[in-house]
Amino acid sequence: MGQEIELKLSIRPDSVEVFKAHPLLDSVSGQSHYLENQYFDTPDQQLTAAGAALRLRRDEGRCVQTLKTRGSNIGGLHQRDEWEFERPDGRIDLSELPASALPDGLTVDRLQPLFGTHFNRHRWLLDYQGASIEVVLDEGRILTQDTEQPISEVELELKTGQLSALLDLSLQLTERVPMVPSDMSKAERGYRLLDGNASVEVPLPAIVAQQSMESAFCALMGYELERLQRQWEVFWMSQQWRHMQAMLVTLGNLQTELEWFADILPDAHLEKVSAWVLWLDETIRPLVSWWPACFALSQEARSEPENIAVSLQQAKAIRALDGIEALAHNPRFGNTLMSLTRWLHLRAWRHDQTDDHRRASDEAVSDGLDRSLSSAWQAFKPDQFAGSTSHALSQFPAVHRLLMLCQYFNTLYGAELNHYREELQALEDNLSKLSAMDVVSRLREWLDELPLEQQASVYSWTRSQTVLLRDIKQLAGRLFESRDTALEV
Repeated sequence: MGQEIELKLSIRPDSVEVFKAHPLLDSVSGQSHYLENQYFDTPDQQLTAAGAALRLRRDEGRCVQTLKTRGSNIGGLHQRDEWEFERPDGRIDLSELPASALPDGLTVDRLQPLFGTHFNRHRWLLDYQGASIEVVLDEGRILTQDTEQPISEVELELKTGQLSALLDLSLQLTERVPMVPSDMSKAERGYRLLDGNASVEVPLPAIVAQQSMESAFCALMGYELERLQRQWEVFWMSQQWRHMQAMLVTLGNLQTELEWFADILPDAHLEKVSAWVLWLDETIRPLVSWWPACFALSQEARSEPENIAVSLQQAKAIRALDGIEALAHNPRFGNTLMSLTRWLHLRAWRHDQTDDHRRASDEAVSDGLDRSLSSAWQAFKPDQFAGSTSHALSQFPAVHRLLMLCQYFNTLYGAELNHYREELQALEDNLSKLSAMDVVSRLREWLDELPLEQQASVYSWTRSQTVLLRDIKQLAGRLFESRDTALEV
């Protein structure tokens, strides 16, 4: 058994030549060869449910069986256990694997091939900052029985040396090559393709009272970074605009976490990381609006319009699509994400902490977050919900922050917050609907171009805005009445 420490980056096919020409790679000789992999699991996918992937790899006459476990996976950096054995007969053998690495009751007769990956691998071995790092570029296809998907990714594997060297190398590569940290293995991509899964599934870390504020910060920042990168990847896999919109929510969560845990971070680090998050938000936000949400697939945005109203919609959507393509080709995007990953993994803030910062870092999470919860409740202004739509929508950030606290720390505070979580979720959902209605109600010119039947449908929907405002006011009132109880939790 060995432990694999690997950083994965997705790369656009039209950026491959730029990557190969990078001075760090151009100065060393590389090797290329063709690989075929077959992934195995039970019909009910016991292995992937347990976080494991089992494959047979055929490589220049050799056949190797590999089992990989889930391990840890934050910001594109994978650290996991793996077992490899030569299998000259080309058949799966579970006898040499530890029982603890396999699901209970798994037998070889239940295994069947589910999908394959076929790709050309270009390999370079670099000596970088005293470390030996294998750099590979994989180009090929993931294949199921019914469909396929392209593979275009870079992997940096630390053979010997310090993790900091691996992260610094990735940062240097992304300065000039458009690449984005990736949290998805080829195995996960294969399962997603097989099942048609376009969800963003990241387990929420369990925060307990006795852990330190710093460990809670690292866990939650890692969680949101992984969600951010998966939302980007799943958008390209599914072309569903909701994943781009979700990225803005995740970026807001990252900024909120920086505010919650500001006591442990030196000012220079807080300003630097906040600037990275702000740049990502300001770059993505103009691309995501109500208009592109009308088009689940880019093909629809570029199809022949039925009327002037649809043409106006398509023009907006196409501009957004072109903007997202430009962002995918902008090295600064991937480099900023990589900077966040490096900063978090190396805990770079520790070098500049004062004694006060260290005391705050070591503080029990329950004590530190009580202050955050109290502050979040104080920012919640129920009187705003009794006013206009704009007043109600101004409370969206306060509602979301309270909801974040309830979601993150339900294991810390227990059942006491469950009720508030449900109410806050309902309030946030209604505010989202109210925001959409507010946008539509101001698009008079566009509405006038719609056929009469569609106009009636839209106006009917927006007329429920008054009822929705009433429901929001009632929800906010109930939450405010119970706030004193929450502050005593």
